[in-house]
Amino acid sequence: MNVSILGCGNVGVAIAADLSIGGHDVSLIKTSHTKESVYDKIRQNGNRVLLKENGDYKTAVIKEVSHNISKVDQADVVFVTIQSTYHEELIERINRYLHQRQIVVCICSYLSSFYFKKHCKFLPTIVETAGPYLEGRIEENDTPGEVVFRVGCRLSRSPLSIFQQELADECMVKIHQLYKGFSNDYSVMESALLNPNMVLHTVGSVMSIPRIEYSKGDFCMYREAYARGNDATFKVMMQLDAEKKDILKRLGCNPVDIFAAGGFLGDPIKSFYDYAESPDRAISPTSVRSRYITEDVSQGLVLLENIAQIIGMVVPVASSLITISGAALGIDFREVGRTAYRLDAVNYIHSLIQ
Repeated sequence: MNVSILGCGNVGVAIAADLSIGGHDVSLIKTSHTKESVYDKIRQNGNRVLLKENGDYKTAVIKEVSHNISKVDQADVVFVTIQSTYHEELIERINRYLHQRQIVVCICSYLSSFYFKKHCKFLPTIVETAGPYLEGRIEENDTPGEVVFRVGCRLSRSPLSIFQQELADECMVKIHQLYKGFSNDYSVMESALLNPNMVLHTVGSVMSIPRIEYSKGDFCMYREAYARGNDATFKVMMQLDAEKKDILKRLGCNPVDIFAAGGFLGDPIKSFYDYAESPDRAISPTSVRSRYITEDVSQGLVLLENIAQIIGMVVPVASSLITISGAALGIDFREVGRTAYRLDAVNYIHSLIQ
């Protein structure tokens, strides 16, 4: 299958390598000209990436690695892996290359289906996932001269939503050719609000702002903010999750808790702490201006708060985290963040109210 992957960060490189190993024709497209080191090294190595999983290395040779977004026109499936903060801008750039025969998969999206509806003359089938099916990190120093993606976790089941449900059967047949674990479990609203990052990243980072600054780049949010015994942070996380679930209930959606949404199976709390303590957790965020706040507050919590306002509810923990984040970073996240009004999704929200 012909696949275009927009974004050359951890998720984009991981999916490009995995699908190339699977025999697909992959174009990895960098959408900006910042942080070029990984992109340059991949190209210098003849488009080679090593996928390291369970201690084994597999070599992926990606068909094309470029800045050429027009390649999207030739794709059967397009993956959008850049931060959701930049989705609308990207959609405005690529909409002329999109057509109705394609599938576009947005990873870690917050109702971006509505940005496609807003800007695309010919609307592809839009899929939104609550997270990537491969988690891990690019490690440039693992093997001298090579770009290595170290897989921390490969999900056996990756829930998603399909914007045009009437096309769901046809869509699933196609994307199962790429990854068997994709599962049409969520509504569009569920895929947005069940993104675990909206809860875990925001609470863990905002509660740790002094530590992030003091560490000067040596901070691991999961191992530190969510260490066993950090009861106060855990309680804030659970209260934010309760607000999210209340909104989902009001909208007639499945109020999945953070543990199920994050794939913490078995004993969910033990599984969560085991995940947080794992050596696979990356040193991150290294700055208070990381996507853990700038993306997941502005695109996630601001949207949650706005939906609450539309349906006559309040989310005091979410609102407090937005306000504190804005004060700390000097950004009015409510002004620049994602809302149902910017998405043209207000009527959709009203249609869900129970």
